[in-house]
Amino acid sequence: MYWKCLKVQKNTVHIPKLIFKKGQNMKAVVISQPGKVVLKDIPYPKPGQDEITIKVKNCGVCGTDYHIYNGDFVGSYPIVPGHEISGTVYELGSGVSEPEIGTRVAVDPTIFCGNCYFCKTNRGNHCLNWQALGVTRNGGFSEYIVVPQKNVYPISEKISLIEAAFIEPVSCIVSSLNKLKIKTGDNVLIFGAGPIGLQIGQLVRHGNAASVTISDLEPARLELARKLGFTKTVPVDNSQKGILSNIAPLGFDIVIDATGISKVAESTFLYVKNTGKIMFFGVCPQSENISVNPFNIYRRDLEIYGSFSLCYTFYPAIDFFENKVLSVEPLTSDLIPLEVLLKTLELKHPKKGKMKIVVNL
Repeated sequence: MYWKCLKVQKNTVHIPKLIFKKGQNMKAVVISQPGKVVLKDIPYPKPGQDEITIKVKNCGVCGTDYHIYNGDFVGSYPIVPGHEISGTVYELGSGVSEPEIGTRVAVDPTIFCGNCYFCKTNRGNHCLNWQALGVTRNGGFSEYIVVPQKNVYPISEKISLIEAAFIEPVSCIVSSLNKLKIKTGDNVLIFGAGPIGLQIGQLVRHGNAASVTISDLEPARLELARKLGFTKTVPVDNSQKGILSNIAPLGFDIVIDATGISKVAESTFLYVKNTGKIMFFGVCPQSENISVNPFNIYRRDLEIYGSFSLCYTFYPAIDFFENKVLSVEPLTSDLIPLEVLLKTLELKHPKKGKMKIVVNL
C-alpha cells in the first residue's frame, strides 16, 4: 500500500484508491467467545453489491461492548465489536457511485430488513431480522469495515471525526426523547452522569424542560456536569432522597435511568411524580430483575418506557452537532489504540472515573 499527499476539498479527502492484494489482512479486535478477546489479523472486507468499505478513524467504546464481552447481550461469536463509528470512504462496491472515495462519514450500525411487520410500520429497531455492526456483524474495532451504502452518512467539516463517533449514541437518545415527549415546564431527573447521561441532559436542557437534575456516585462526574451548565447535581449518598425531595416535593415529571444498574432502575419509582414518566435507557443485565408494584403503577398513572437502539434518527443527531448544541469533547477521557482496547474490555465494565473511551486508528 502507499499514500500520496492528501488534498482536502470541501468534505472529501482525495486519496489514491488502495487495492488490497488477495490474502492481505488488517488488524481487528475479536471477541471469540464471552470472556475471550484477542487482537488478530483478519481478511480485509472487500465491499460487495451496494456496499462500501470504510477506513475507520474513531470508534467509541459503549457499555454494550462490555455486555457483549461478558456474554449478556444479543449477538454472535466470534465478533469484531464496536458500533460508534466514524471514518472515511475507502472503496465502493458494485452499484455504488457515492459518496466518493475519501468522504468523511459516520456510520449507522443498525441493519433492518425492510420487509417485516415492524419495518413496514416504521419500527425498524424491532425488525424481525434485526442486525447490527459490532453485534451480529463485524464492527468498528478494526482498521476497515464494510457497511451497506444506506448506512453511510457524510458529515461536513463542522463536525470532527471524534464528534462523529458520538452520532450513533446521540441518535439513540433522540429516539428515546421522541417517545418521552417532554412538555414545556417539566422537571427531569437523570440517574447517571456518565457520557450518556450528560448527553441526554444537554439535549433535555436545550429543549423546554424547566429543570434538569442529575445524580451520580462520582464527585468528578458531578463537577463536570456543573461545568456543562447543570445547576442541580446530587451525589448518591444517604442524603440523596432528602435533597431530591426538596428539589421536587411532589416528584419529578420524568425520571431517566442512564446507569444500567438494576437497583438504580428500581429506585426511579421513588422519585417520579404521579402521572409521571420513567425511561429505562441504561442497559441492565438480562439476568437481573427488579421489584415493581403493579397497583402502584395503576394508582399513580405512571408511564414506563424502554428505548432499544435507534430508529431512523441519524439525521437529527447530525443536526445537533452541526449546530453545536452538544459538547462531547469534555466527555472523552481517553483516545486509545486497538492494542489497549484488549485490557479495557477485560475489565468487564467501565473503569471507575473514566468517561467515554474512543479507539483511535
